[in-house]
Amino acid sequence: MISGRTIVGYAVFFALFIGLALPADLSGQRRRDKERAEKRELVEFSGIVRDLQHRPLSYVNVIILTEGRGCSTNGQGMFSVVVRPNDTILFSHVGHKGTIHIIPDSLGGQQYPADIFMVADTFQLAEVRIYPWKTYQEFKEAFLALDLPDDDEQRAYHNIALIKTQIKMNKDGPSPNVNYREVMKQKYNQLYTQGQTPYFTIFDPMRWSRFFEAVRRGDFKNDD
Repeated sequence: MISGRTIVGYAVFFALFIGLALPADLSGQRRRDKERAEKRELVEFSGIVRDLQHRPLSYVNVIILTEGRGCSTNGQGMFSVVVRPNDTILFSHVGHKGTIHIIPDSLGGQQYPADIFMVADTFQLAEVRIYPWKTYQEFKEAFLALDLPDDDEQRAYHNIALIKTQIKMNKDGPSPNVNYREVMKQKYNQLYTQGQTPYFTIFDPMRWSRFFEAVRRGDFKNDD
């Protein structure tokens, strides 16, 4: 027959066992609930970064400011990054103004597609002059060793050759080589001034000089 003291001992042991096991189980349950909640909060944010002409922008930095991580767009301007609601995303690209995008907190699923448009940022760079000499001493030596022709007859022959070439071009029209160089020059100017103030030929002093020469020759006079 079990005595009353033994029953009390069993009761105390059972109470201690339940008291120790229950908090651990509750702690584990809370941890699992938290992990599931965090997993539900994760959202795949994807899309294409474009400029205002709808052209994809490559290698744009996509930075999650709230977490200090991110990614970059590929060659087609596409990106994909895991975020959470209310995260602040910074899109940064050389030649364009930074763009901020905040993830909404009322998403209906774990996919959030959105296209981002960036505005071009025109900026002026300081003038940089590049010389073929490393030091002033090298420039001085090259200048002293420079052999400039001082023969008027030699310079006259050179000028006559240039005049003959110009007369032939005006008579026969520009050659394919000249046309090719002009087209390549235009493309080079477009690439060179991309993201900057465009280059306008109206401010070219050489073109103005040729224009005034043509006026003096009477190229614009009406023969009628």
